[in-house]
Amino acid sequence: MELLVGSSCHRRYIVAYGLIILLALLPELALTMISDDYDLPPVGQGRFPFVVFSIAIAGMIALLRPLYLVVRLHPSPAKQLLADVRTHLPTLIAMTIMILALPETLDAATRFKKIIPQIQPFYLDPAVAELERSLLGMDAWRYTHAFIGPVGTRIIDTVYGYWHLVNIGLLCWICLTPDRRFQILAGLSYQLAWLVLGAGMATALSSVGPCFYETFFGADDFAPLMERLHAIGDTDGLHSLTAMDYLLASAGTDAIGGGISALPSLHVAIATLAVLVAREKFRGSAWPTALAAVYAGTIFVGSVHLGWHYAIDGLLGAAGMLAIWFPLKLALNRLLPDVTGSHEGRAPRT
Repeated sequence: MELLVGSSCHRRYIVAYGLIILLALLPELALTMISDDYDLPPVGQGRFPFVVFSIAIAGMIALLRPLYLVVRLHPSPAKQLLADVRTHLPTLIAMTIMILALPETLDAATRFKKIIPQIQPFYLDPAVAELERSLLGMDAWRYTHAFIGPVGTRIIDTVYGYWHLVNIGLLCWICLTPDRRFQILAGLSYQLAWLVLGAGMATALSSVGPCFYETFFGADDFAPLMERLHAIGDTDGLHSLTAMDYLLASAGTDAIGGGISALPSLHVAIATLAVLVAREKFRGSAWPTALAAVYAGTIFVGSVHLGWHYAIDGLLGAAGMLAIWFPLKLALNRLLPDVTGSHEGRAPRT
């Protein structure tokens, strides 16, 4: 337990993990306080997929060490496992905190997203659409569709559809890394992205995006875009069109994965976080960051091309993520020494 108690720098780590726990509990407390005023969705829908996935991965990782000891015919595997637990107890405690806290934050942010129209009815789309036209000369989707044909649209639609798997994979990496300073930086960034951008700003800037413009505002400004997407989807359809139908059908219900909000784009914000995480962890190799950047760029283009967002939504999502990450990184670099080594997978020093 040397790393968790004792010196002032280790006490700072305790405070940092306490902040992560606080960011998980406070939103749930806020939801409880407003439960009499709004029709809240049930608890647990946002956290369930991640908890199942992360526990499954953690369980598989936990089995590797016992299997290794058995294969190597270790004379006392049980005793060695206990020694391993004692040696790496701070890391195991940190991982447990993250596995419990981050899904709680995700769940609260998802519940806030579902009640946005109750708190602030959708209103901003006409102004955003007009601003985008004044800046670009026309709607942003017209530029992307001028260069990207049906095949490219289908590819982008597939990549965009797998965003949730990338989101869950990123969370698992954050939760299970032994590098605790990186874990705190990425974990706090993830929490603040969902709470500040996905709950706070999304409520203040309540909007639905081009795909739902006609439904909520009664104008056919983006009807040509939706007609084009339906034509490209043909009989097979696009994943995005199916998801849009689901969101409309589930609006105001307790359906899993429901809730509509456009500004800022959390898809782009989390994709930007993936770039920052790759850049932080693979400083000696450029290709992981480049791959993450290509992915983030595809998500940004896809958000406009598929009708989910205005270009402004994605730009604000990316800018918001950068505004969270870099000040937080600067503060943590000053306050938290690197007690686990700078490379992924390095055993913590005890």
